[in-house]
Amino acid sequence: MKNFALRYPLLFSALLTLALLGLAFGSKALRPMAPVSNVRDLPPGALRQPTEVERALAVLLSFENLFWVLAAVLAVVLVRSLGGWNETGFNRPSRWRDLRLLLPPLLVGALALSGGFRLGSAPFLAATLFGVLGAAFAEEALYRGIAWHVLSPTGLLRAAVVTALLSGVLRFGGTLLSGPWPEATQAAVLAICGGFTYAALRWRTGSIWPVVLLHSVLGCAYALYSPGALLFLAVLLLSTFGFVPYGLFLLRKPQTRVDGDPAA
Repeated sequence: MKNFALRYPLLFSALLTLALLGLAFGSKALRPMAPVSNVRDLPPGALRQPTEVERALAVLLSFENLFWVLAAVLAVVLVRSLGGWNETGFNRPSRWRDLRLLLPPLLVGALALSGGFRLGSAPFLAATLFGVLGAAFAEEALYRGIAWHVLSPTGLLRAAVVTALLSGVLRFGGTLLSGPWPEATQAAVLAICGGFTYAALRWRTGSIWPVVLLHSVLGCAYALYSPGALLFLAVLLLSTFGFVPYGLFLLRKPQTRVDGDPAA
């Protein structure tokens, strides 16, 4: 597998995304949500207000969480098959001072929370955070870890664009299984623009861990904030059109070594 991935990096990354879409479809089949055309067809017990524990369990045992857990397991298997943890970015940042580059995206998360946030009960909050953290780790391990490792020798900008586009395809397909296409399109655009910045930060810091941290923080902020119309629009614009130029700014010096660190 390692020889195939390094010899045909683009094909390998595309096949990886197809495999993940198949995994999402399988997770949906294992955790189906049957639509109800008329609420009067439901039994009386199904119409009662769910408890906080039942709401938390519904989130925790959703097909999305099942998919991201399986995706994380797949990522671990592929990391071990492609040469190990250090080769795919699971190492310390090469330059700690570059962690300051995470500040502008973190400010977007702070802006989102400035309008207030909803915590809910402790079980529901824990279930939500579990889903966000699992998705952040799995997506970054797969695209800014594995796919970046095989694509970066073909060119820095190409690797950033391809990994961002493929993560957007995955988000679109996964969201489409549980929601309407406008919601899936919005999720895909956010994943593409955010993924481009994550790839640039992956290169500048020489490690995947700062990107996992940033993705987790932003994911938690987006899941918990209670936006007004203007705040939602501002956060949406900064998370899309703002992230792309910031990623280009980070990639303004394209010279790079194979391990992702800038050349001296």
